[in-house]
Amino acid sequence: MPLLRRAIHATALILYALCASLAAAQQSTSQQSAATGGGETSVVRRATLIVHDLEASIRFYRDVLGFEVWLRNEGKVTAESLPSTAPRGSPSRFVIMKGKHPWIGMVGLLEYGGSQTPKSLRRELHPADVVMMIETDDVATVYRRMQAAGTPILRPPKTQEVVGAGGSRWQATFLFAWDPDGHLLEINQRGPLTVQPAATSTPSSIRREFFDGRYGQLHLRRGAPQRAFGTLTPVVLLHQTPLSGRMFSELLPELARDRLVLAPDTPGYGESAGPATAPALADYAAALHDLIAEQKEPVDLVGYHTGALIAAAIAERYPQSVRRLVLVSVPLFDAAQRARLRTETTISEDGSTLLAEWRSTMSVRPAGQSLEQAARIVAEKQRAGSRAGFAMAAIAAEDGAALLQRLRVPTVIVRPRDGLWENGAMAAALLPGTRLVDAPQWGYGFFDADPAGVARLLREILDAPAPQPAAAQGAL
Repeated sequence: MPLLRRAIHATALILYALCASLAAAQQSTSQQSAATGGGETSVVRRATLIVHDLEASIRFYRDVLGFEVWLRNEGKVTAESLPSTAPRGSPSRFVIMKGKHPWIGMVGLLEYGGSQTPKSLRRELHPADVVMMIETDDVATVYRRMQAAGTPILRPPKTQEVVGAGGSRWQATFLFAWDPDGHLLEINQRGPLTVQPAATSTPSSIRREFFDGRYGQLHLRRGAPQRAFGTLTPVVLLHQTPLSGRMFSELLPELARDRLVLAPDTPGYGESAGPATAPALADYAAALHDLIAEQKEPVDLVGYHTGALIAAAIAERYPQSVRRLVLVSVPLFDAAQRARLRTETTISEDGSTLLAEWRSTMSVRPAGQSLEQAARIVAEKQRAGSRAGFAMAAIAAEDGAALLQRLRVPTVIVRPRDGLWENGAMAAALLPGTRLVDAPQWGYGFFDADPAGVARLLREILDAPAPQPAAAQGAL
């Protein structure tokens, strides 16, 4: 009888969690129907410079600063052209130079009337002049190139402490110089933080939203600081399946105190619509990248378990969209192991599979995880129904080792003391130069048991100075 009572109690907890999930979903949906006002609606995507000699400007921004030609158009000056002294019918040439960011911060170069040699260039600023700030990973190389090219230097590189929004302080190196047309440039290389205000001093706000994806509506949780807190890169968290982004419910408020954090439900899991047939890993990557691309800037991507390989697939296919990659508990298996993975989901009429899930969860429940949190995990696993194994089937069909070896994004691998401890070490060995972080203090359920500790580790990883490539090119 005691065993029967425990089984009934466990089932009741699971049903309670399922009902609570449905109620929360209905409340979230009704909240999304309300119109939202205010907030930022614009972004500076490109600055266009009027130049004397287009080819000279291209050489400077390409060979000295490390930009690349992204678009080139040639035509004639017409009545529809921007106002200039060039006569109608004279040549009009336009080039867009792209830096390391795929969407933001491009430089346009516009030449009207053919190339000219500037008669004289002012070396002082006046109202209506612009100082263009360009961030680089290697200001020393840029400075050497400028010296070799004979670039007029206003101030050589100098390092000083900078105070940012929210009281953050960091070291930055500044170089001031003029481009071939006399536009003043501030070349900036950001260094390590010297003072980081306690993130706990800034509360976060958590919202639930839906994004129109390729399989239907994609559900996500969005966390953000309630006040400005610097310019840290957004973070996207990818969950283990058949769970959902709800597994990061405790982590979101902690990590979102100083940056934007998105936790989507993988298509077909949680509250996200999914495909009718089992997708490939590349399909999951494409669907989640749709959300990432909507952010209009590269993100820091963190994946856990199955979410780790989905994150790796995104970084491999869309490296321009990922600044840094963190893989936690990497499910790296050889062909024989992948063939044995459970990819089929059985639903029993007597509820025995539900009770088996409960017992499995309780067998690895950490000390800091409440009984209600454990019930929530089991409840989330039921949402996908008979399609719960789709993501695992995608993992089983993918050569994870080959995928990891194709990565060209700065990567850190974290291995808690769970069933994938050795797999994490094998994954790190496939990526020379990758940092392996051991976290033996954590096991299963650590996102619930120690969210503050997880947030601290992620900040330490994501906010560290950018790793330098073996042969720095000075690209900006």
